[in-house]
Amino acid sequence: MTSMKNLIVFFLLLCGTTAVAQKTEAELVRSAFQLEKKALVADYLQMSNDEAEKFWPIYNQYEEQRIDAFTRRLKLVEAYLFNIEKGIAEVHADEMVKESAAIQKKELELRQKYYKLIKKSISLPVAARFYQVEDAINVAVRNELYGNLPVAVRK
Repeated sequence: MTSMKNLIVFFLLLCGTTAVAQKTEAELVRSAFQLEKKALVADYLQMSNDEAEKFWPIYNQYEEQRIDAFTRRLKLVEAYLFNIEKGIAEVHADEMVKESAAIQKKELELRQKYYKLIKKSISLPVAARFYQVEDAINVAVRNELYGNLPVAVRK
């Protein structure tokens, strides 16, 4: 999990830039993160070959849909970092809190949707482990992301 943590930090640092070379680098880091995440999920789920054959196409769909929430979260962090230097106005703070809540809601709904699909298509134990590992990864990413942000101070 430590190397995944390092990838998360490195990826987040790269995502805040707009240079083409750095975007390409960010895409490479994102791919590495996704590969490591997939390996972590596979290790945690401990599926039979039959279960894995059914699971991975479903999981790939989940990841394609999850990327939207991840991109929204990165944009929110960029907006926060941009505004923190100038002092966050109350209206911006309120918008950011609402956006953060909306992102969390979307992530939860997506995880629940795929939990039900995996439970129906494969089994309850695989679905439960999927939900658990995705929840743990999501919490770890959010902790790493938000734990490194400067605290908004009252002026």
